[in-house]
Amino acid sequence: MQDSRTSAMFNRLATATLSFALASAALTGAASAAPIDDGGDGTSSTTDRSAAGETLFGGTVFERPGESYGEAFQRLSKAYGGSLDIVRMFHSGLPRPWSTITSDIGDTPLVVSFNADPGAIVAGRHDQMLSQWFADAPRTRPTYWSYFHEPENDGVSHSQYRAAWRHISSLEDRADNPQLNATLIMMCWTLEKNSGRDWRDYYAGDDVVDVLGFDCYNGGHRKGRYRDPIDMMEDVTALSESLGKPFGIAELGSVVVGADGGTRGRAEWLTEYARVIRENGGLFGTYFDSDVGTDYRLNDDASQAAWRAVIQGT
Repeated sequence: MQDSRTSAMFNRLATATLSFALASAALTGAASAAPIDDGGDGTSSTTDRSAAGETLFGGTVFERPGESYGEAFQRLSKAYGGSLDIVRMFHSGLPRPWSTITSDIGDTPLVVSFNADPGAIVAGRHDQMLSQWFADAPRTRPTYWSYFHEPENDGVSHSQYRAAWRHISSLEDRADNPQLNATLIMMCWTLEKNSGRDWRDYYAGDDVVDVLGFDCYNGGHRKGRYRDPIDMMEDVTALSESLGKPFGIAELGSVVVGADGGTRGRAEWLTEYARVIRENGGLFGTYFDSDVGTDYRLNDDASQAAWRAVIQGT
C-alpha cells in the first residue's frame, strides 16, 4: 500500500475509533429505549462531510423501464431532497469507464462493485482495462470499490478469490490515489455463528483491504418484527474494531412489516439504523431501494421521509 493511502486510511481509522468510543455508552443506554423490537450539518458539502469523517448516506440506483441510469439517479436524488451523499452502483462485469459514470452521477461519491472470473484476473487478462480505470478515478471524492461483492453463495474458490483481490489491489496501488478504497463487501449473515461461514476465507489481508463493507437486511420480518439495529451491527463493529479497519453498510434493507402497513415501524427502524451506523463511525450507509428479488423499495411516505431526513442530516 502506498504511503499516501496509508496516511489517509490512518486518519479515517482514528476518526472511526474515536466515534466508537464516544458512542458506546450512548448505544448501551439506547438499546431499551429504541422503538425497534428486541433481537451533521445539512448545509455542508458531501466532500466536506467525508473529509471530516462523517457518515455518508445514500442508496442504490435502479432504472425503471425506459429510464437511463442518469435519469434514475436524478429521480432518486429528487426523492431524497435533491442530492445523495453517496451512490451504490453495481456492475455485473467489469466497471464502466469513469467518463460514463461521471456523466450519470456527477461528483457524487461512490460505492461500486464489479465482477470478473478470478482466474482471468490472476492471469492478467484485464490488467490494462483495470489499470486505466484506477488511473482515471476521481481524486476529489472517495470511491469505495469492491471486487466480486457477496462471494459467499457463489461457490468461488477461496484461495483464487483472495489471489484475485491481491492482484487487483496491486493495480490500484500504481494509481497512487488516496481516494480509492479497496472495500471487501460480505453479508452480515456471514459473521453470525449459525451461518457456518468464516469471513477469513474472503479476506485477502490487511495490506489489501482498506474498508470492510457489509450487506445487512432485516431477517426479523419472518417473525413480524424489525430486528434491533444494535444487535444486527454487533458483529460488524466487533470485527471492524478487531482488525482496525473502518466499515460501511453497502446494502441495507427491510420489507414493510406490521399490521399498520409497516410504514411507521420501518421509518423508525431506518432512523435508528442510521444512528447506529453513524455513532459507530461507519463511513457510509446505502439503502437497497430496489425490488430485485424482494421488494425493499421505500414507496411509502413515512419511510421515504425518514431516509430523506437521514441523508439530509436533519
